[in-house]
Amino acid sequence: MKKPINDGAEVSIEFPDKAYLGYFRSDSSFEVERERDSIALKLVHPGDDKRIASFHLHDYLLADVLAATADCLAEAEIAPPQRTALLESAEKLAAILKR
Repeated sequence: MKKPINDGAEVSIEFPDKAYLGYFRSDSSFEVERERDSIALKLVHPGDDKRIASFHLHDYLLADVLAATADCLAEAEIAPPQRTALLESAEKLAAILKR
């Protein structure tokens, strides 16, 4: 299900001789879908300069990314509204995984 992007995302892909950079802001949307043993995240920017960025993260990589994110945020200063949003999402994920 498509959802609006409330904040923003920047995607960059770098090769030795070139780089691609894409911005996804409030006029964009995202989708997350479960595949067999992974999740697929798709960012979509509409319009004349339409672009799509897709990521497929297998379960163990997703677990590693979440753990590394927790480590990264351990000492970070996060504004209260963002902290609340992150906490609510983490609690929702934990509750689903505990079932």
